[in-house]
Amino acid sequence: MPRALQRPVVCILAVRARACEGYELLLQSRAKPDDDTPYNGYLELPQGKVEANETLSDAVHRELREETGLTVTRFLAGGESGAASGVETSVLTTSQPLICVTDSAQNHIGLGVVVEVSGEFQETAEADGHAWFTPGELVSLLPESRIFPLNVPMVRAFLDSASSWNETRGPQGTPHVPPVAPPALRPPGTPVPRP
Repeated sequence: MPRALQRPVVCILAVRARACEGYELLLQSRAKPDDDTPYNGYLELPQGKVEANETLSDAVHRELREETGLTVTRFLAGGESGAASGVETSVLTTSQPLICVTDSAQNHIGLGVVVEVSGEFQETAEADGHAWFTPGELVSLLPESRIFPLNVPMVRAFLDSASSWNETRGPQGTPHVPPVAPPALRPPGTPVPRP
Protein backbone atom coordinates (compact mmCIF):
# COMPACT_ATOMS: atom_id res chain seq x y z
CA MET A 1 0.00 0.00 0.00
CA PRO A 2 1.53 3.36 -0.97
CA ARG A 3 2.42 5.72 1.82
CA ALA A 4 0.45 8.95 2.19
CA LEU A 5 2.07 12.14 0.95
CA GLN A 6 3.80 14.24 3.56
CA ARG A 7 2.06 17.44 4.59
CA PRO A 8 3.89 20.02 6.63
CA VAL A 9 3.36 19.95 10.38
CA VAL A 10 3.54 23.34 12.07
CA CYS A 11 5.35 22.89 15.40
CA ILE A 12 4.75 25.82 17.74
CA LEU A 13 7.47 26.85 20.15
CA ALA A 14 5.15 28.92 22.34
CA VAL A 15 6.99 31.10 24.84
CA ARG A 16 6.11 33.50 27.61
CA ALA A 17 8.44 36.07 29.10
CA ARG A 18 9.16 35.87 32.82
CA ALA A 19 10.61 38.94 34.53
CA CYS A 20 13.62 37.28 36.15
CA GLU A 21 13.88 33.93 34.37
CA GLY A 22 13.74 35.07 30.73
CA TYR A 23 11.54 32.95 28.45
CA GLU A 24 9.76 29.70 29.28
CA LEU A 25 8.67 27.17 26.64
CA LEU A 26 5.31 25.36 26.56
CA LEU A 27 5.19 21.58 26.36
CA GLN A 28 2.10 19.39 26.61
CA SER A 29 1.34 15.69 26.95
CA ARG A 30 0.57 14.08 23.58
CA ALA A 31 -2.98 12.68 23.61
CA LYS A 32 -4.08 12.56 19.97
CA PRO A 33 -7.02 10.13 19.53
CA ASP A 34 -5.97 9.05 16.01
CA ASP A 35 -2.23 9.01 16.72
CA ASP A 36 -0.51 6.70 14.22
CA THR A 37 2.85 6.95 16.02
CA PRO A 38 4.17 5.11 19.10
CA TYR A 39 4.51 8.42 21.01
CA ASN A 40 1.19 8.94 22.81
CA GLY A 41 1.94 10.36 26.27
CA TYR A 42 5.26 11.95 25.27
CA LEU A 43 5.83 15.66 25.89
CA GLU A 44 5.45 17.68 22.71
CA LEU A 45 5.08 21.14 21.28
CA PRO A 46 1.57 22.18 20.22
CA GLN A 47 1.48 21.10 16.58
CA GLY A 48 -0.60 19.91 13.68
CA LYS A 49 -0.82 19.60 9.92
CA VAL A 50 -1.22 22.68 7.75
CA GLU A 51 -4.63 22.43 6.07
CA ALA A 52 -5.28 22.95 2.35
CA ASN A 53 -5.21 26.64 1.35
CA GLU A 54 -4.05 27.66 4.83
CA THR A 55 -1.05 29.92 5.41
CA LEU A 56 1.60 28.91 7.91
CA SER A 57 0.55 31.80 10.18
CA ASP A 58 -3.11 30.74 10.00
CA ALA A 59 -2.13 27.18 10.93
CA VAL A 60 -0.11 28.44 13.92
CA HIS A 61 -3.05 30.49 15.23
CA ARG A 62 -5.54 27.65 14.68
CA GLU A 63 -3.42 24.81 16.12
CA LEU A 64 -2.38 26.81 19.19
CA ARG A 65 -6.00 27.73 19.93
CA GLU A 66 -7.26 24.16 19.30
CA GLU A 67 -4.62 22.45 21.43
CA THR A 68 -4.07 24.94 24.25
CA GLY A 69 -6.65 27.75 24.22
CA LEU A 70 -3.75 30.26 24.07
CA THR A 71 -3.48 33.20 21.67
CA VAL A 72 -0.46 34.27 19.58
CA THR A 73 0.62 37.79 20.50
CA ARG A 74 3.61 37.97 18.13
CA PHE A 75 5.87 35.86 15.97
CA LEU A 76 9.51 35.70 17.08
CA ALA A 77 10.68 33.35 14.28
CA GLY A 78 8.68 32.04 11.34
CA GLY A 79 6.28 34.92 10.70
CA GLU A 80 5.18 35.36 7.10
CA SER A 81 5.66 38.05 4.49
CA GLY A 82 3.98 38.37 1.11
CA ALA A 83 6.04 37.48 -1.96
CA ALA A 84 5.43 38.53 -5.56
CA SER A 85 4.92 35.63 -7.95
CA GLY A 86 4.35 37.56 -11.15
CA VAL A 87 1.28 35.45 -11.96
CA GLU A 88 -2.34 35.72 -10.85
CA THR A 89 -2.71 31.99 -10.18
CA SER A 90 -0.34 31.96 -7.19
CA VAL A 91 -0.48 33.65 -3.80
CA LEU A 92 2.93 33.30 -2.18
CA THR A 93 4.25 34.00 1.28
CA THR A 94 7.72 33.50 2.66
CA SER A 95 8.67 32.40 6.15
CA GLN A 96 11.91 31.67 7.92
CA PRO A 97 11.09 29.13 10.61
CA LEU A 98 13.56 28.53 13.39
CA ILE A 99 14.18 25.04 11.99
CA CYS A 100 12.72 22.47 9.59
CA VAL A 101 12.94 18.79 10.65
CA THR A 102 12.08 15.71 8.57
CA ASP A 103 11.26 12.30 10.10
CA SER A 104 11.13 9.88 7.17
CA ALA A 105 10.20 6.92 9.43
CA GLN A 106 7.07 8.68 10.72
CA ASN A 107 6.44 10.60 7.47
CA HIS A 108 6.56 14.07 9.08
CA ILE A 109 8.03 17.38 7.93
CA GLY A 110 8.00 19.80 10.87
CA LEU A 111 8.40 23.58 10.65
CA GLY A 112 9.43 25.07 14.00
CA VAL A 113 7.84 28.50 14.54
CA VAL A 114 8.52 30.58 17.68
CA VAL A 115 5.66 32.71 19.03
CA GLU A 116 4.97 34.69 22.17
CA VAL A 117 1.56 33.83 23.64
CA SER A 118 -1.06 34.97 26.14
CA GLY A 119 -4.13 33.47 27.80
CA GLU A 120 -4.99 30.49 29.99
CA PHE A 121 -4.56 26.79 29.18
CA GLN A 122 -7.50 24.56 28.38
CA GLU A 123 -7.26 20.79 28.03
CA THR A 124 -8.44 19.40 24.70
CA ALA A 125 -9.01 16.01 23.06
CA GLU A 126 -5.52 16.25 21.51
CA ALA A 127 -3.41 17.44 24.43
CA ASP A 128 -3.41 17.87 28.17
CA GLY A 129 -0.88 18.39 30.93
CA HIS A 130 0.22 21.78 29.56
CA ALA A 131 3.21 23.19 31.44
CA TRP A 132 5.86 25.89 31.12
CA PHE A 133 9.50 24.79 31.19
CA THR A 134 12.55 26.92 31.94
CA PRO A 135 15.69 26.48 29.83
CA GLY A 136 17.33 24.51 32.64
CA GLU A 137 14.36 22.14 32.84
CA LEU A 138 14.42 21.67 29.05
CA VAL A 139 18.12 20.79 29.16
CA SER A 140 17.33 18.15 31.81
CA LEU A 141 14.44 16.66 29.78
CA LEU A 142 16.35 16.21 26.52
CA PRO A 143 18.52 13.23 27.55
CA GLU A 144 15.52 11.44 29.12
CA SER A 145 13.90 10.79 25.69
CA ARG A 146 10.52 12.02 26.96
CA ILE A 147 10.01 14.58 24.17
CA PHE A 148 8.34 13.66 20.86
CA PRO A 149 11.31 12.93 18.53
CA LEU A 150 10.29 15.45 15.82
CA ASN A 151 10.42 18.19 18.49
CA VAL A 152 13.84 17.33 20.00
CA PRO A 153 15.94 19.16 17.35
CA MET A 154 13.52 22.10 17.63
CA VAL A 155 13.97 22.41 21.39
CA ARG A 156 17.76 22.15 20.92
CA ALA A 157 17.71 24.82 18.18
CA PHE A 158 15.59 27.05 20.40
CA LEU A 159 18.06 26.73 23.28
CA ASP A 160 21.10 27.11 21.00
CA SER A 161 19.89 30.12 19.01
CA ALA A 162 18.05 32.29 21.49
CA SER A 163 21.15 33.82 23.01
CA SER A 164 22.30 34.99 19.54
CA TRP A 165 19.12 36.98 18.83
CA ASN A 166 19.16 40.75 18.89
CA GLU A 167 16.72 43.51 17.94
CA THR A 168 17.03 43.19 14.16
CA ARG A 169 18.34 39.70 13.44
CA GLY A 170 17.03 36.22 14.08
CA PRO A 171 19.00 33.06 14.84
CA GLN A 172 22.36 32.85 13.03
CA GLY A 173 21.87 36.37 11.65
CA THR A 174 18.78 35.62 9.55
CA PRO A 175 16.12 38.35 9.42
CA HIS A 176 12.86 37.68 11.19
CA VAL A 177 9.61 39.58 11.48
CA PRO A 178 8.76 41.34 13.72
CA PRO A 179 12.12 42.19 15.30
CA VAL A 180 12.35 41.34 18.99
CA ALA A 181 15.09 40.93 21.54
CA PRO A 182 14.42 37.91 23.76
CA PRO A 183 16.78 37.57 26.72
CA ALA A 184 19.26 34.70 26.82
CA LEU A 185 17.44 31.44 27.54
CA ARG A 186 20.22 29.43 29.16
CA PRO A 187 21.46 30.54 32.56
CA PRO A 188 25.22 31.21 32.45
CA GLY A 189 27.22 28.02 32.77
CA THR A 190 24.34 25.69 31.85
CA PRO A 191 25.61 23.15 29.31
CA VAL A 192 23.63 22.48 26.15
CA PRO A 193 23.22 18.75 25.41
CA ARG A 194 24.73 17.57 22.16
CA PRO A 195 23.50 14.58 20.12
